Amino acid sequence: MRRFALVLILINLALGRTVRKRGADLTREHRISVWTLLPVVMAACVEPGESGASGGEVTVTDSGHIQIVEVGGALLSNLPEWSLDQRPLLEIGERIGGDPYMFGRIDAAARLPSGEVVVVDGLTFEFRVFGPDGLFRRQFGRDGEGPGEFKAVSLRRLVNGGFAVADARLDRLTLFDSMGTLTESRGSICRSNGAGVYHESPSYVGRCAFAGLTGDGMVFWSETVGSEQPALRLDVAHHYVGGTRFLFRPAGDARLVVDSIPVANQVAILTTRFGPRYLWVISELFEASGNWAFGPRTVAVAEAERFEVRFRDSAGTLQRVLRVGVVPERVTTGHIDAIKQLMGTSASLSPKELALEYLDDVPVDGPIPLIGKMRFDESGRLWIGDYVPDPVLVIPQEWRWTIFDENGLPLARMTTGASDDILEIGGDYMLVRERDDMDVESVGMYRIEREPVN
Repeated sequence: MRRFALVLILINLALGRTVRKRGADLTREHRISVWTLLPVVMAACVEPGESGASGGEVTVTDSGHIQIVEVGGALLSNLPEWSLDQRPLLEIGERIGGDPYMFGRIDAAARLPSGEVVVVDGLTFEFRVFGPDGLFRRQFGRDGEGPGEFKAVSLRRLVNGGFAVADARLDRLTLFDSMGTLTESRGSICRSNGAGVYHESPSYVGRCAFAGLTGDGMVFWSETVGSEQPALRLDVAHHYVGGTRFLFRPAGDARLVVDSIPVANQVAILTTRFGPRYLWVISELFEASGNWAFGPRTVAVAEAERFEVRFRDSAGTLQRVLRVGVVPERVTTGHIDAIKQLMGTSASLSPKELALEYLDDVPVDGPIPLIGKMRFDESGRLWIGDYVPDPVLVIPQEWRWTIFDENGLPLARMTTGASDDILEIGGDYMLVRERDDMDVESVGMYRIEREPVN
């Protein structure tokens, strides 16, 4: 009864209350969505489960050359709470001013060892470098397909002081030193495989793509292999595309498969009234899928139906397994009703009528996935976010994280703003994409405030 009452409170908040937000967890005025706080409700309701560690204990054992870290589920509710400082240490960007300080769309940002911050404008693909004082210093890069030109940007810092840029549209990785000088360009390993399509059978869909790289420069690629199973639903054609995603790295002229994760089933609703046309595509609600993240020298791989993470080094060798003894909460009608309240509002991008019909068909009493997203910070700590639905269905305004140190030991919990607005997590700071009331974008750097461990 207490859970359902809390969901009703959240619905009331979603329908009528506005708050002021700053930083990554307090960023701008917006109407609270039910799902903004629902992950916190879910996490609070997760029960401890069977594990090598009981209650709030942590045990560390060795199995061969692999370290096993087992955390009692009760420990998560007693972790210290981290937050962001109310005032930014640095702000970059202006609504009115010179061109270097105005951005069309901020796609990425990173803080270099010198204290300089590089910010990428996603419309011009200019890399603009600002000093620790926030003043513009230099720029490089532009839109195009030649050396030092880009069509898409995924940025990550390297442990040698430089940074790397992955371009998913050009299937290319470009390496820069700390001053922004291009040092190396690598083509995609996928190009020699028929544009990445490996399976000719019509019952399979195979895609090769850049997956990520560790900070010491090891590049990983992924191949997604799935099957299509036609079905009927909502009186229109509807099918699932699930399957498995394989993580691999180059090994001479061959590929070394490192690990694999399941891919969430996709709900694809289409119409043939004016020819085949998709009306709506989302990941199945409460569907467990896999996650991976790339740190300075580590790759983390996890599957959402259980709280277990595999840590591999940059060569792909398994080093550590983290297991947290929790049992997932079960889906209730209260969870689904809370999501229904958001359909047709600014908190959802989904067509209201189709979404409501789909939600009527979502089964209850299944498990809620335990892991929604993973990412490393620049000091090697792993941040694991609670599950949230597909952002097409519900736009998450907040994320709830559990933070583990480089040895897999639990450190803290933290609530932040939208995950996509966190551009970089440093050892003691965050770079955050912010928008004012005119939707003008800027970058703020905020100190992470830590409560001492009792």
